[in-house]
Amino acid sequence: MAEESSNEKRGKTSTTAVAKRQQRQKSYRYIIIKGERSVQGSVTAATLEEAKEKASKKGLVLEVTESPPGRCPKMSERDMYFFAFNLANFIESGFNMVEALTVVKERSANKKVSKVIDHLIFYINRGVSVSGAMQLTGSFSPLFVNLVRSGETSGTLPLALKDLSDFYKTMLALRSKIMNAVLYPAIISIAAVGAIIIYMLFVLPTLGGLYDMVGAQLPAPTRIVMSIADFIKNYWIWLIVGIIGGIALIRFLVTNVIPVKRVYEHIKFAIPVVNKVAITPEYLRLSKTLRSAYVNGLPVVDVLNLTMGVMSHQIYKDKIKSARDMIIGGMPLHEAFRLNGFDSLLWRSIALGEESGRLEESLTRYIGVVEDEFNAYLGTLTAAVEPFALIFVGVVVGFIVLSLYLPMFDMIPTLLGSQ
Repeated sequence: MAEESSNEKRGKTSTTAVAKRQQRQKSYRYIIIKGERSVQGSVTAATLEEAKEKASKKGLVLEVTESPPGRCPKMSERDMYFFAFNLANFIESGFNMVEALTVVKERSANKKVSKVIDHLIFYINRGVSVSGAMQLTGSFSPLFVNLVRSGETSGTLPLALKDLSDFYKTMLALRSKIMNAVLYPAIISIAAVGAIIIYMLFVLPTLGGLYDMVGAQLPAPTRIVMSIADFIKNYWIWLIVGIIGGIALIRFLVTNVIPVKRVYEHIKFAIPVVNKVAITPEYLRLSKTLRSAYVNGLPVVDVLNLTMGVMSHQIYKDKIKSARDMIIGGMPLHEAFRLNGFDSLLWRSIALGEESGRLEESLTRYIGVVEDEFNAYLGTLTAAVEPFALIFVGVVVGFIVLSLYLPMFDMIPTLLGSQ
């Protein structure tokens, strides 16, 4: 009995010790070098030293620190523009980093930005660098983190932040202009489709009943419209499910299946109007990233790795990857871009900048030319699309209305003869 009691006490003591150790376990975030890139992750450990030991087994440790409570949300391009613009101004005004972040938080009405800043301050107060804190949150793009890291190293952090705010400002302005170009035609088209559906579901049945009563012979356009109306009326639920499901499936395939994404992009680029609207923002992303990274002293191979992360189309990611591999093999940047089919004005501007030692100026001029051309193109496109949208809607609505009233024209002689 005494032995059993002793074993029971030892068991309880062991269980209590395990429970205490588990209670002391904390979550830690780390940044390590794995392969050719830095990655962040998390481990649980009782102490910071234990966390560093666990992280070191995964790669070369750069940062290890305790995790703040709660998850950190992702930052949108608009959020990163607001953050970079204001943080650069407050740092230049003489605030230290924590003070500047606090003022940015106070000026922001966005709870997401405030949450990210809370996490940044938490990490910085524990000795983590600004770029390391940004990477640990997982809220910032690799481009943002690496330009800030370069700015920290070279002592030009405000300049790096201004370059980032300029980059995101341009991308937001481009998106806004493209949206404005298609907004009016989209509204007109949606209103027209709504009116057509209402007409088919509520007006057409009345006319159809009238035609059946008098035994009118329906022409082909009328039969087509009435068949479409019957289909919508009888299968509208399945039609909605099919449309939503089809869009979701296509979106999933285009987003997650690389070969499908390439095929989709080739089809999109084959359409002249869509081609210009889709490709020009890609060249602006590429040239602005190159210029910002060059100014902040990043190696060209690292710059191209970052650029692949900001491009929207897989085709251009493939081109940049191919150019990067050529540059690693010793080829000049402009020649690698030329061989991979980039815009001739871009690679010629890079060649001129490499030859003169003024790559920043060459890229700045290129960006200015492309932006001016694209703004003029969008203005022309907007002016041209609006009347075409009205004409298209008018033709569709006119066809439907005419097809519904054609039988009446055939009925008039019959009605007059009966009198």
